[in-house]
Amino acid sequence: MIFKIAWRNIGRNKKRTLITTLSVSAALFLIILMRSMQFGFYDNIIHSIVQSYSGYIQVHSNGYWEKQSLNNAMEIDDDLINKINSVDGVKNLTNRLQTFALVSKGEKSKGAIINGVEIEKEQLITDWNKKIIEGSQYFDSTDQIVLSKGIAEYFNTKIGDTLVLFGQGYQGMMAAGKYVANGIIDLKNPGLNKMTIFMDIKSAQDYISSDDIATHLIIDKEKYYNEKKIAENISNVISDDYEVMTWKEILPELDQMITADNVGGLIMAFILYVIVCFGMFGTVLMMTEERKYEFGVLLSIGMSKIKLYLIILLETIMLSSIGVIIGIILTRPISLYFNKNPIHMDSFGEGLSDAMGEFGFDPIIPFSINWDIPISHAIFIFCVSILISIYPAIRIFSLNPIKSMKQ
Repeated sequence: MIFKIAWRNIGRNKKRTLITTLSVSAALFLIILMRSMQFGFYDNIIHSIVQSYSGYIQVHSNGYWEKQSLNNAMEIDDDLINKINSVDGVKNLTNRLQTFALVSKGEKSKGAIINGVEIEKEQLITDWNKKIIEGSQYFDSTDQIVLSKGIAEYFNTKIGDTLVLFGQGYQGMMAAGKYVANGIIDLKNPGLNKMTIFMDIKSAQDYISSDDIATHLIIDKEKYYNEKKIAENISNVISDDYEVMTWKEILPELDQMITADNVGGLIMAFILYVIVCFGMFGTVLMMTEERKYEFGVLLSIGMSKIKLYLIILLETIMLSSIGVIIGIILTRPISLYFNKNPIHMDSFGEGLSDAMGEFGFDPIIPFSINWDIPISHAIFIFCVSILISIYPAIRIFSLNPIKSMKQ
């Protein structure tokens, strides 16, 4: 009966209902689209930078990250791999062996990071085939390497040219060798492009004079899984001899940049929420004051104040629910469209795509279609509705039926 009365009351004043629901749906429409664009942009940045090289999660030997020493490398066995693969959310993983070397060609020399990789597994995480700009990404022999774009330009290297690598091997051994350029890769990151060389992980192990070791275990996650939770679960299933780090710990500058930008979005969302709150409160205020006579009649014929309050509470929740549903229905197809057809940065100004490329980001903004965005904001609106209903509760419980009917 209470629900039926509340529903009839909403339909009785159609203008008030229309204004309230439109204010809620319009504000929610703007909030959801704004946050979908923001989070889609963040996901694209993370995908471009994190998934292109560092991975979402890394496992090292305990203490490796602090010193970055080859002597702190770890042995990878099937037991460790199986334990990590058993964790929910783990998609792909691959080993890397990273060391530093002096690279020489002719009279030029340059320091570089040498990465031994498992190319077949690496492609599942980093999409190498989309980044190779010359030559091949495969290693047909043990003396072949793939150069990053910056190193190839520095040495003016062509496919088939020979470079000399010289550095320190495992446990103080000397590391040296001649290697042939088999491919050139554009990592879409200016810093990495200037100093990265790839070779097969077996060749890298031969180079440093140690078999079956790696410095990094790179882990990719399933979409929408939380990497922090995955890292915690991995830590629980492997021994304390390993350290597990998320991309936020590996790339704190990127995380800080996203956090700072997210604060600006939250401020805008707060402003829109203030508009929604005042709009809903104004409606409830008018509804309460205009209906004092009605409340007085209902109380005088025997309706309890609690039931009367529940009717007003249901009316407020229904009005906000209608606005929320309209807002979500309107934003969903727009988010889906721009998720499949991202906005190009040049749409906001000429030259922005080039500027983004300099930082290693793809110059596009795909909208996020994660349901967490509309659901979280819908829940907030419901909470606001309940808080606003406190005002009519106070008025109803302090209402004198006789006086309200006389007024």
